[in-house]
Amino acid sequence: MTMPQMQQAISNLRLLLASVRAKDEELESLARQFRRQLSRAPRYAIQGGNPLETTLHVMGEIQERLDDVEVQRKHLGEIRRQVEAELVALNITEKIAQAKEELALLRASRDVGEEVGEERIAELRRFIEEASLRAGEAITGNSDLPRL
Repeated sequence: MTMPQMQQAISNLRLLLASVRAKDEELESLARQFRRQLSRAPRYAIQGGNPLETTLHVMGEIQERLDDVEVQRKHLGEIRRQVEAELVALNITEKIAQAKEELALLRASRDVGEEVGEERIAELRRFIEEASLRAGEAITGNSDLPRL
């Protein structure tokens, strides 16, 4: 994946993440509304003179809608977790690519006789190795390493 493709993928994931968050807020609002309706529904039988069966039916329909919203929010949560993991992996991969480019430039400079800081080369190598592990863990969901 080229850098522009990677940046496009990162942008697309950020947009998707924003959409997921907006949808979750919308669903949370609906869930609150359905919970309020459920808590008020018994009043129809008590004060409004509605038959018990009608009130139970209304409560059942509201509960079904609430359950559906909660399932959707659960699914959104899974999508969000996977998008965030992919975003972490792509961000790390982008940093690895940048470090590899810098490392190649330093090696090329060294090869033509320029004085190059060997400490920086070693630092870049360590970073690439650690970041590669981190990216792999982000992709598989086994992320125990600190953020880079």
